[in-house]
Parts: sequence; C-alpha cells; structure tokens
Amino acid sequence: MNDWTITTFMVLSLELVLAILLLLSIEVAHRITRKRGLSSAQIPSVTSVSSVVFSLMGLVLAFSYSEAGKRLEAHRHLVVDEANAIASVWFRIDVVPDAAQDSLRGLLRQYLDERIQAHQVLPHVEEFELHRAKAAGLQRQIWSEMVAVTTKDPDKEVLLLPPVLLIAEVAGKRTLTVRTHITSPTFLFMLGLALAGAALVGVTTAKGAGRNWPYRLIFVAVVSAAIHVVVDMEYPRTGIVGTEEADSLLMELRETMR
Repeated sequence: MNDWTITTFMVLSLELVLAILLLLSIEVAHRITRKRGLSSAQIPSVTSVSSVVFSLMGLVLAFSYSEAGKRLEAHRHLVVDEANAIASVWFRIDVVPDAAQDSLRGLLRQYLDERIQAHQVLPHVEEFELHRAKAAGLQRQIWSEMVAVTTKDPDKEVLLLPPVLLIAEVAGKRTLTVRTHITSPTFLFMLGLALAGAALVGVTTAKGAGRNWPYRLIFVAVVSAAIHVVVDMEYPRTGIVGTEEADSLLMELRETMR
C-alpha cells in the first residue's frame, strides 16, 4: 500500500468520523427535544434560529471552498511559471563560456530533480522541507557561477542573472502555497456550525412521528462531503484532487534537459 493510498484512507476515515459526529448530534438533540417536548409557541423560534445557522453555515462553506479553490489554482499556475523560469535559465546557459556550461547544466538538472521530489513527497512536510532546502542550496550555487561568468563578461549580466533570481522567486511562492491553508479557527468554526446545524435538524425532526432518516442522511452526506471537498482542495495530494497534470510539465522539462 503506497503513501497516497494510506493518506487517502485516513482522510476518508476522518470524513466518516465527521459523519458519525453529525448523526450523533442529530440523535442527541432529537432525544432531548422529545424528552422535554416542543410546544407550538417554540416552533417559530426554532425555525428562525435554524434559518440563521444554515445560512451562516452555507456562507462559511462557500467562502472556504472559494479560498481553497483559489489556492489550488494559484499552485497550478506557479508550476507553469516554475517550468518556464527553469527552461529560461537552461537555454541561456548556451551563451556562457564553454568551460562553465557543463557545471551549470549539471546544477540545474539537480535543482529541478530536487524541486520535483519536494512536491512529490507531500504531504510528508519534513521530506518536503529537506528537498526544498537542497534545491535552495543548488540555486545559490547556480547564482554564484552565473555571477562569476558575468564578472568576466558584464555585458551578459542582464541576460543571465534575472532568470536565476526568477526561479528562486517562483520556488518561494510555491513553498508559500504549500504552507498556507485554511486557518484553524475558520476550520473549527465551520465544524462547529455543522454540528450546530445537525443539532437543529434533530430538534426539527423531533416534531414528527419518526426519526425521518432520509432527511438526516441527506443532511449528513451533503455537509460532510462539502467539508471533505474543502479539505481535499486545501491538501491536493491527500485525496482525489491533485496537481499531477500541472506537475507533469516539470517532468517533461526534465526529459528535455539531457
């Protein structure tokens, strides 16, 4: 069983736990309401509170989904930017003196290998940071060699140095997207609203003769699936949503760097 399968299984297990918690919240609220009774005068108040909670829950879920989607799209665009930046440096090596070309090409190949590995090992953050640090060290070596070349030939400074700075800039932005996720307070608030909504479902179903299982199950399935989609987009290598299509650009570039 590979790491992706294990991680996906853990994420789906957490979604199952969330679904169970929602069902328990519904059942507890249902039993308490049945035990204490719900008068006709209290029904309008329960309906008003339910409307507010469900509206706020929908707003928070929509906001979280939108922000997660933006971060996922930004990550995919940054993969394209990084591939273009590395290719730009690769092609410019043709204009440096022959004595320095082999060394620079070797360093750039190693750099790209480390960058690819860094994102492929996610969600293992420690391994990601290890490969990221190695890539940063290689980038500094490339910079030093380019500076040495331009010191001897200042006319090439504008041509050679900005692309090297650009690959460091794009790498930094990609690292930021890996480290930036939905804040813990927002996520806990979203879960709290889901549980509060589930409790209100239990209260409203207590007015009927039975437990209204279809209504309960539909609510639990929709809410838990919505939260799962948000988490999946926040951590795209831990579930169904992925960035492999964009990452393939870097691997294709590596194949051309012979």
